[in-house]
Amino acid sequence: MSKSLIGAVVVATLVWWAGWAEAPAPVGTVGTEITFTAPGASSGATSLSLAFGQATVSSRTEFSRAGLDAEHLTLAVDWGGVTFGTGMTFNPCFSRYWFDVRGSCYLWCCPLGLGGLFLVENLAPVCQIPDYTMGIVLDLGTGYERGFFARSLTGFGVTNVWALIDLDPATFVAAAPGLWFEEELLHVGFTSDCFLADAAVLFDPFGFVWTEFGASYIYPEPEAELGVRSRLDASWLDWAKLFLGVRVPPVGVRLVTTFDLLGFVEQEVWVEVSFSWVRIYSRTRFDLGSFLQVTVGAEVSL
Repeated sequence: MSKSLIGAVVVATLVWWAGWAEAPAPVGTVGTEITFTAPGASSGATSLSLAFGQATVSSRTEFSRAGLDAEHLTLAVDWGGVTFGTGMTFNPCFSRYWFDVRGSCYLWCCPLGLGGLFLVENLAPVCQIPDYTMGIVLDLGTGYERGFFARSLTGFGVTNVWALIDLDPATFVAAAPGLWFEEELLHVGFTSDCFLADAAVLFDPFGFVWTEFGASYIYPEPEAELGVRSRLDASWLDWAKLFLGVRVPPVGVRLVTTFDLLGFVEQEVWVEVSFSWVRIYSRTRFDLGSFLQVTVGAEVSL
C-alpha cells in the first residue's frame, strides 16, 4: 500500500509539472493484439496511450485464458528538456515500481546526457509473501543528434540493461537480489540521416559477457532499410541478424533473418498497414520446423 501511495504522489507531481491544469485536448491511441505461441496456447493485450501537452499516460493490460496476467501503468513528462518517467506493474498483485529521469547539458561545448533509473521489484512468486529488492541504473552519455555518440549504463541490483536502449517496448530491465554491481554496458557509434553504425560491450562481475556490432542504411524515398547485427560471446559467434525493410504507404514490411555458426536459426516477418487513423500489424516468427509465434493487432488513433 505504501508503494502504491508513493507512486500516486509521484504521478500527481509529474502531471502538475507538465501543466495539466491547462487541460489541453488529449491525443493518443487505443489498441489490441493477440499472440499465438503454440497450438492451443494464446495470450492477448489491450493498450491505451494519451498525451496531454508534455505529459503522456499509457496502460497495457495482458491476459490469457487463465485471466489477467499483468497490468502496466506508465507516465512520462518532458519538463524543460528534462524527461521524467514512472510506472507500475501488477501481475495481478503489485510486482514492480520504477522511476527514471534524464536530462542534458553542455560541458566544454559538448552535450552531456545524465540520467538514472530507480527500481523496486517483488521477486516472490505471483501473489505470495512479498520479497522486495531495489535496483539502480546510472546513465551517462555524450554526443549530438547527428554524429558520434557514446553511452554508459551501469546496473546495481539490475540486469538486462541493454533493454533500455534496444528500442523494443516489450523489454525491460530485470531485478536481481541485493543492491550490488551486476552489469556495465558501453555503447558507442555514429549516426547520420541515412546511416547508423554502432558497437556495444557488456560486462558483469565475472568479466566480459558479449559484444555486439551493427550497421544499417536507410534510403528516404521510398523508405527502405538494409542492416546487419552480430553478437559475439566468449565462445565466438552467438548470432547474426540481417534486416531488410521497405515502406511504401500504406504498407510496410520488415524481415529479420537470424543465423548462427550452424546456419539458419529463425525468420521474423513484420507487416503493417496504415490508413487514415487505423494501423493493422502482424509479426510472425518461424524456423525450419514450424511457426514459433504469431502476433496480430490493430491500433486506432484518437
